[in-house]
Amino acid sequence: MAQKQTAENIESAWNWFISKYEARGYKSLNQFSIATGMQKSSLSRYFHLEREIPSGTVGRLCAELKVSPEELLKAVGALGWPAKPKRNRG
Repeated sequence: MAQKQTAENIESAWNWFISKYEARGYKSLNQFSIATGMQKSSLSRYFHLEREIPSGTVGRLCAELKVSPEELLKAVGALGWPAKPKRNRG
């Protein structure tokens, strides 16, 4: 799970997402989720910084929002997330 975020960071990420999907012609989160086949609840959690965006989803979001992976990851603060600890399987 993503680390605890400030209200300012959450608002910034959410507003960034809204501005990007509106720029692509979507009028609501519901419309964006239907068009992309992604769950509204998942999108909300990603951009309210409650959950990390899965690596397999980054490309789809970038393509639909017409942004680079770096821009998307910066918007949600993911470039600052700590690496997940590796499990010792021995």
